[in-house]
Amino acid sequence: MARRKNDRTRTRVNRVADGGHVASPPQPQKKPRRRRVWPVVLAVVAVWAVIFGAVFFSRFLSNLPDVGTLMTQGPSQDITLLDDQGRLIARRGLTQGAMVEVNTLPRYVPDAFIAIEDRRFRDHLGLDPVGLGRAAMENMSAGHVVQGGSTLTQQLAKNLFLDPNRTFERKAQEAMLALYLESRYSKDQILTLYLNRVYFGAGAFGIEAAAERFFGKHARELTLPEAAMLAGSVKAPAKYNPLNDSDASEERAQVVLRAMQDCGLIDDRTRAQAQATRPHVVRGSGHAGGGYFTDWIVSQIQGYIGENDQPLVVETTFDLVAQAQAERAVASGLAEQGDKLNAGQAALVAMTPDGAVRAMVGGRSYSQSPYNRATDAVRQPGSAFKPFVYLTAFEHGRSPSDVMNDAPINIHGWKPDDYEGKYEGEITLTRAFAKSSNSIAAQLTALVGPATVAHTAHRLGIASHLDINASLALGTSGVTPLELTSAYVPFANGGVSAAAFGIQRIKTASGKVLWERKGSGPTQVMSPANAAAMTSLISCDTPSTSGQFGETPSRTITSRCDGITMTYCPMVPLAMKASRGQPCVTR
Repeated sequence: MARRKNDRTRTRVNRVADGGHVASPPQPQKKPRRRRVWPVVLAVVAVWAVIFGAVFFSRFLSNLPDVGTLMTQGPSQDITLLDDQGRLIARRGLTQGAMVEVNTLPRYVPDAFIAIEDRRFRDHLGLDPVGLGRAAMENMSAGHVVQGGSTLTQQLAKNLFLDPNRTFERKAQEAMLALYLESRYSKDQILTLYLNRVYFGAGAFGIEAAAERFFGKHARELTLPEAAMLAGSVKAPAKYNPLNDSDASEERAQVVLRAMQDCGLIDDRTRAQAQATRPHVVRGSGHAGGGYFTDWIVSQIQGYIGENDQPLVVETTFDLVAQAQAERAVASGLAEQGDKLNAGQAALVAMTPDGAVRAMVGGRSYSQSPYNRATDAVRQPGSAFKPFVYLTAFEHGRSPSDVMNDAPINIHGWKPDDYEGKYEGEITLTRAFAKSSNSIAAQLTALVGPATVAHTAHRLGIASHLDINASLALGTSGVTPLELTSAYVPFANGGVSAAAFGIQRIKTASGKVLWERKGSGPTQVMSPANAAAMTSLISCDTPSTSGQFGETPSRTITSRCDGITMTYCPMVPLAMKASRGQPCVTR
């Protein structure tokens, strides 16, 4: 055995000596490596995602309107508005004139719009992630929407093709249309389209019409202060156009000028000179009766039918007889209570239970102030908000016959007083509502929670942001007269909500129907039992038949804070009058 081992050793030594190689001991055989599958899976998923995305986008593109003729200007548009009986309300000629090319305007005109509406317009591709992020942060910080992130291209897409509804689907369409427009047109062409299509208020579409309407000159003749005023008005045309509150319009123009300086578009000296120059606004003769309603309707037409170059006839829900009564009511109210409430203006909306607006007064005089306080003025509703508090309480087990203590209370340091300081002790909720008890309204809100009350108000039709705090019970969050009136509709409608509307049908002068209201169907926003309870509660007092809209018995809910009166008439128009008084102080 030892000899055999030694022989093998000598043999190996001899091989090395002869230049041979010693065979290595056999290596263990490696197992074959398993191929990774996930890269293949990811690749397949990515391919299918691209395919589905391409199909979706191509289908979307196939449904887009033709944009090839956007740069051509059609003839002037004429709009005739008729009331519900076919009587003439107003006739508006929305003259846009010849298409104004952006390169024919002074440089500061488009710069003013870019500075205030879309600072990165020259750099983005239709969407601005930086602007969206900034707006999201601002909105999160404020707790509600205070800033938008739409680019000029998105605004153009909305104005050209989309309806005015604020939905996720519409925002997605707006974004894709913006990308599509950016792929078809240059930045200057998009600016040209925007400036010639945007609404400036008072029936003026496009910068040429606005320049002539407000300043009596062509757009190419605009000065820097005038350009800033026009750029500032597009955010809220009814509020900031130069024919409305001149101080508000001027303040907005100052914001635009500061934005232009921040962007490096003008220097400090130019800004100071512009701010020191107040533009001269040319005022027309105004529109007798229905001017506020006409402005409200005209601002909606393009959203329903898009671009149109034919004369239009718009059939509305308006009632000229009811309007005359509404105007007399406002004039009488200001004459009798204006000094007492320190009110120089008032607003009124009359609406049927299906949401049809029958009359609208936006101020003392349209010719003196076209600013529509009925649709745009945000005021604290005060006691007019209490029905939402009581409805919420009923939905959480309370009933009109329940008894609560009308007495001084302390809610985390907040001590609301009754307006007249008279407490009645143990009373029913029916009595508490009739006397407009602040104490019991605050107690009910504390029991169900302010957030729950806010949710109820939004469900019934309040669109404005409501602050979630104890004082919400007393109507301390601002709303517009139109949305408050709309939110009262379910009380007169058996619990069925209805959005406010004024257009029944839009057709050409030759009779071709372009759009017709179909109705969105009834939405039950409270149970029949609670609707009956609220009707009983609101109608509990002796009916008032002083009737500004006929001799139908009505129940008046008065907000002593800020002079707001809600007139509740089941199955007849609802009216809301808001007098502009001193700021409300809730104690």
